[in-house]
Amino acid sequence: MKYSYSIIIIFLMMPFMAKSQTDSLLEYKQISFVKINQANDLFTYWFQSDRNFSDGVNIEVAHSIFNNTVSDKILFGFKDTKYRDFSLAISQDMFTPKNTKISELDTTDRPYTGLLYLTYAKYSNNFWKGRKLVSRVFLGMQGPTSFAKEAQNTVHEMIDNPLVYGWNNQLNNGLMLDYEIQYIHQIPVTTYLTELHLFGVGHIGAMYNFAQIGFRFKFGRFTDTYMNFYGIANSKNKNKLTTDDLAKFSSSRKKIIPKRIRKKSAQEQIDYVNNKLNRKFQIYFFTEGMANYMFRDGTLEGSLITFEENNYRYCYGDYNHFQIIGRYGFVLQYAHFYMEYMRYLESDYQNNPFGYGRIILSYVF
Repeated sequence: MKYSYSIIIIFLMMPFMAKSQTDSLLEYKQISFVKINQANDLFTYWFQSDRNFSDGVNIEVAHSIFNNTVSDKILFGFKDTKYRDFSLAISQDMFTPKNTKISELDTTDRPYTGLLYLTYAKYSNNFWKGRKLVSRVFLGMQGPTSFAKEAQNTVHEMIDNPLVYGWNNQLNNGLMLDYEIQYIHQIPVTTYLTELHLFGVGHIGAMYNFAQIGFRFKFGRFTDTYMNFYGIANSKNKNKLTTDDLAKFSSSRKKIIPKRIRKKSAQEQIDYVNNKLNRKFQIYFFTEGMANYMFRDGTLEGSLITFEENNYRYCYGDYNHFQIIGRYGFVLQYAHFYMEYMRYLESDYQNNPFGYGRIILSYVF
């Protein structure tokens, strides 16, 4: 156990282990924000259930301090791009069976599982072609050291909900050490009011192993997905494109400029893009659909790096590996304040539908 905590301490020191690289990137300033991300079935009406993914909280901080030589090499990204951002997050996830009123071990249902982990992320953009490469490394603990039991029952007491009695049977302590790469590509049907993207995800590690492919559609008033994280307005970014930059746009990327503007001078076109990228007010709706194949789910089988034997004996043949996942929601941002609501619908390990909601509040500084 002491070795796992040593790894976590090294992980936390990564932002300070090398000199920041951002000093030379005077044209583009990484976005800085604090984001609170809460997921719960209480945020939904249909398919409301504590079963499967029951609750999750995530606090993410984005800042240039996390951009250093060590993390830049560990985390994959596009070469020769200044449009990249880094963040560090702490998350706690909880998974529960259908019947949470019994304290006895029930091996016919999914295990209680708690996760507490850090996520180091790099968001790398090829703005001119509409491509994004996101890489993440996850480090944390599964089991009683995640304090999932204490967190869930404390919240249930606060809102006068029944306590969850089976946490003493949760999967035992194990290490979460995972790596993920996500590739997003804008497709040519995009217009100045819409964005359509295809994406693929590969995730490998001690906790999860899966592959995913899907699409994302946006409609409304927004900035651009391929300048920073996912298009959050950033007042610190004083980067101004010039008429020379217009030649760097691929033919499909030029569709972010309305057709009537594309008929005007190069200066008018680039003025439109600069104004779009620096919008303080955003409101848009989005929907996502994806197919996911889970090669191994550590929340059912336990971590590949475990420190204690588990009571549950789930293996590859005991659960459904193919999932269809849907998401939809909206984003509202004005100046420094950002809010997002997202609704999830997906199939569980027994191919039964369930859902939950996610609320994200962020302050950009």
